[in-house]
Amino acid sequence: MVRVQIAIQQIIGERLHLKKLFVAFCIISLFSTCLLINTASVNAAATGYDYMIYPFQNPVTFDGKWTSTTEWTDGGPASPPISANANFRGKWGPYDPSSVPQYFVVEILNDNTNDANDYWQFCFDADQSGGAAPGASDLRIDIAGHNNVTFYQGTGTAWTPMATPSSADFQWSNSISDSPTSSTPHWILEIMVNKLAVGLGITFNGRIAVYDASSSTLAAWPPTSRDVPNDWGTFPYSSDPIPESLSFGLVMLLSSVAVVAGAFGFRKKRIGNLVAA
Repeated sequence: MVRVQIAIQQIIGERLHLKKLFVAFCIISLFSTCLLINTASVNAAATGYDYMIYPFQNPVTFDGKWTSTTEWTDGGPASPPISANANFRGKWGPYDPSSVPQYFVVEILNDNTNDANDYWQFCFDADQSGGAAPGASDLRIDIAGHNNVTFYQGTGTAWTPMATPSSADFQWSNSISDSPTSSTPHWILEIMVNKLAVGLGITFNGRIAVYDASSSTLAAWPPTSRDVPNDWGTFPYSSDPIPESLSFGLVMLLSSVAVVAGAFGFRKKRIGNLVAA
């Protein structure tokens, strides 16, 4: 009987020690999960401007409109939007060894006039290196007058024109049409750029702007300068289709807690067996 009591005391001591480890583990795991969930916002160049890019689910037809009501539902609208009257959606994929397409649709809900000075503009910081001026890893795409496209690369101090990628690596189309976003006809732009061809990283920083010449209105996401990569937003990506279920971090945490809880159950059963003996 004495041996049983000693064994029980040892196991109780071990159990208390394991319980302390369990509590510490939970605290560390919860902290780690919070870090995982908040990584996108922490890495943002412009505070509060992060857009999660989900994988391609619905095919895109480059006709400058929502070809179907679900064509762009696999990419959520940006929040905050470009402005009260303009916003974008994006998605990536499918992947193959020579191509990782990055898609965007941009809509200006209150513009249906065709002006020569209208433009759409995309700025990308391919490696998230930032900077107070456009660098070699920075790319700018201007679509002016709804007809002309010009690519620019940073020089370290400014922008310089560069060759436009081939049609396999860059596609675009814009038109005036209605959409699930608004039944009033308005300008819609669809664009695709092959990330591998232009050197965009898995995650990248960027800025998307629209200019309506008829109202002399410029709106940008984020509302910062095209020439200061430090102030652009962040585009992280997800491998899970939109909408996401539980995050990877939370699933890992719950799985780990289940394992430790199972260990407690095993210890409890062992004590019960010894007492019964």
